[in-house]
This record gives sequence, structure tokens and C-alpha cells, in this order.
Amino acid sequence: MTIQITTYAKIGELLQGAFGINEPFLVSNKSSKLFKTLTLASTNPINQNVKPGDKAMKAMELFYSLDNEKIKKQSVPKIYFSQERNFKMGKGLSSSSTDILGILSAMNKIYNTQYSKHFLYQLAAQIEPTDPCLDSDSVLFNQKSGEIIDSLSPIPYSILYFDSDPKIKIDTVELSQSRHYSENQILEFQTLYSNLKKSTESKDYASFFECITKSAIINESILSKKNFPLLLDFATKNNCGLFVAHSGTYMGLLIEPDRLPLIDLNAKNFVAKHWETPLYIE
Repeated sequence: MTIQITTYAKIGELLQGAFGINEPFLVSNKSSKLFKTLTLASTNPINQNVKPGDKAMKAMELFYSLDNEKIKKQSVPKIYFSQERNFKMGKGLSSSSTDILGILSAMNKIYNTQYSKHFLYQLAAQIEPTDPCLDSDSVLFNQKSGEIIDSLSPIPYSILYFDSDPKIKIDTVELSQSRHYSENQILEFQTLYSNLKKSTESKDYASFFECITKSAIINESILSKKNFPLLLDFATKNNCGLFVAHSGTYMGLLIEPDRLPLIDLNAKNFVAKHWETPLYIE
């Protein structure tokens, strides 16, 4: 028996902040169609050159530690795992989350334990702050508890994004522990989320983009991005939203799908000039 699970990266966040002390939150961006982690679990030996990393192994141990009669009663033979992703760690593309959730999803399927994705998120958060990689659309999420707090009305948009500093790798756990917001910023985040949710319901793109850009600006004081003011100026001139990976080096633009052809070439040239890195468009 062989099971294959694909977990897709989240491209940074639309918002990230706190609603109060010990109340962290993020609003997830769409899932990438380009960046993903492939997890194989099999009762037959498989390619051991792509063994799961340390965090994925912790996920495996955590799953086996659960007091579940289905796991205890099944005489499943030895399971072999391999895992491979096509993007780098420390970039704000939820690399660890795709690894951890890939393993948990594979084991959930092998043992037919039928745990919900909500429960898998909570398990993943016990290892480190996680991203909702099993949801393709945007949700309001507590990355430290793994709890989905709220869902948003879908609003279609295109994403243009890139690695602002390919040589840098961000320690997500260390950054999460040191991330703090002022009382004024917490109040602003409460307003931003309220306005963001209203904008998705009414399909008000101007307000939607404004909320996301404001979150990116606030978080510049916590993790600055290379040449951020240049991208902010480009976004403003082209009526786009500017989003960042709040725990990585990726950042980019959001735009209505029908307006994408108006800026895609200019955006490619702009990014190539100032960051000398590829621009991805989805």
C-alpha cells in the first residue's frame, strides 16, 4: 500500500498581527499552485534519499502518541516515508507546515483515523506555529493553537510574488517568539480585520488591498523587506495590494484578475531591475 499526499505552500499572509495579549492571528493567503511538498507513505521500501526532516519526524512521533484504538488495533506493517518539496525553507512559504501536515495527513489516511483537518492543525501547532495549508482559501487562523477562528467570503484575485532576498533564511520559531505589537497596533489590527471581512463580502477591492497593505507596513518594524518602499510605491501607483510573508523574505502584489494583463510585464521588469529575482504569477 502506498499513499501520496501533496500539501501546497501558502504564499505569505494577507494579515498577521494580534487581537490582544496572547491572541496572535493571521489571515492566510491563497495556496500556491507552484510550490508544494510531496509526501509518500508506503508499506514497501521507497526512496530513502528524501527522508522527512526533523519536524516531520516529530509529527510522526506525535501521531503515534495519540491514544487511539484504531491505531492500536491495526496490524499495519512497517511504514516507509519519503518527503520532497520544491522550495526553500525560511522564506515565508510555510515549508515546515507543508512537511508536518503532509506527514499527519498521510498517517491519518493509512490508519483511517478520520481526524478532521482542524485536529491536524492543532497537532501541527504543538510542534511549531503552523499555517492552514489544508485550506486553499483564506481563513482567520491562530497559528500558535492551530484554531480556525473565522472564514472569509471568497474574493478572486491574482498574485505576483518574489523572493526579496534569496540569500537570507528566516528562523520562523525565533521570530514568532520575539514578535510583539503595541497597544495601538493591536487596536489597528482589530479594525483592519473587521474592514477586511467587510471588503470580501462586498467585493470592495480598494478596501481589501488597503487593509493588506497596512498590515505589511506595520510588520516592517518586525521583519523588514529589501527595497520595501519601492514595491509600496509601485503598488500605490497601480492600485494594488502589497502583501508580505510575515516570517520570511517573500513579498508581492495582489490585483483583480481582469487587471493583471495591464501590469504583469511592467511588474516583471520592475522586480528584475530592483531585486534581480524571478517574479511568479498565479
